[in-house]
Amino acid sequence: MQNVNIAPMNDADLAEVSKLLRSCFNWLADREGFTPVQRAFLTGERSSVETVRGESKSRPHLVARDEGGTLLGMAAVCGNELARLYVDPRFHGQRVGSKLFAAAEGMIREAGFSEMRVGALVESAAAFYRARGMHEAGREIYEPEIFLGREVVLLAKAL
Repeated sequence: MQNVNIAPMNDADLAEVSKLLRSCFNWLADREGFTPVQRAFLTGERSSVETVRGESKSRPHLVARDEGGTLLGMAAVCGNELARLYVDPRFHGQRVGSKLFAAAEGMIREAGFSEMRVGALVESAAAFYRARGMHEAGREIYEPEIFLGREVVLLAKAL
């Protein structure tokens, strides 16, 4: 995809970003075989307008749109961590994620950090980050009561 505009998220984007997250989480739940409880955790409060609004107060959020204004994806940065990066499944493989990743990496670098970190819940996400120069820095259990021992791959990259 040639023309992707990356911009800071604003209040007018909140409902659309929440809808995008729910779509991405449903796609992920189908692909990964998540249980109904896991799906509900991700598509409920975790992707609500209220949660996105609250997180955006301390984590800069970016939105990616095409030339027609269609929301393609979003990313959020918290300190030196890429806290979220999701692309509408209809636009996977079109470099939207790469452009969001590069924008987030630039924000982290400009903030003075010498390392970028991210946690990947699924192997396809970890592979995406590895392809952008990140390496595995560890693993940790994600939401043990809900995800029952599923590990998050922690990745890092020197900047």
